[in-house]
Amino acid sequence: MQLAAIIVSLVFTLVGVVLVVRTAAHIVSVVRAGQPAVGRTDDPGQRFVTMLRETLGHTRMLKWSLVGAAHWFVFVGFGFLFFTLVTAYGQLFDADFALPVIGHWAPYEITTELIAWTTLVSIAILIGV
Repeated sequence: MQLAAIIVSLVFTLVGVVLVVRTAAHIVSVVRAGQPAVGRTDDPGQRFVTMLRETLGHTRMLKWSLVGAAHWFVFVGFGFLFFTLVTAYGQLFDADFALPVIGHWAPYEITTELIAWTTLVSIAILIGV
């Protein structure tokens, strides 16, 4: 049964990676088709800081109050919960697998649970809106 779970997981992972690469290549081709914007390469340090502020702060989405906040929690959840995916893959091969150093650390486990539930509630809110 463990071998079947490993094979199914790896097949789904392969399909997912192929779809992500194909979509990323399409997005890159669309972006490259555009004309360069004058001044777009000026001050890369400030542009990077602005990008981080806009992305991590969700400054435009938060203008929509509830929807923006729910979207921010889903954004954080998918980013943070990547580590649960790493743990799940490790447990396919070794049932006792845990992330090194933080895998069984209580604050990490509590934070993971809190973020998972917050993400689930936020997804439900976004579906209901």
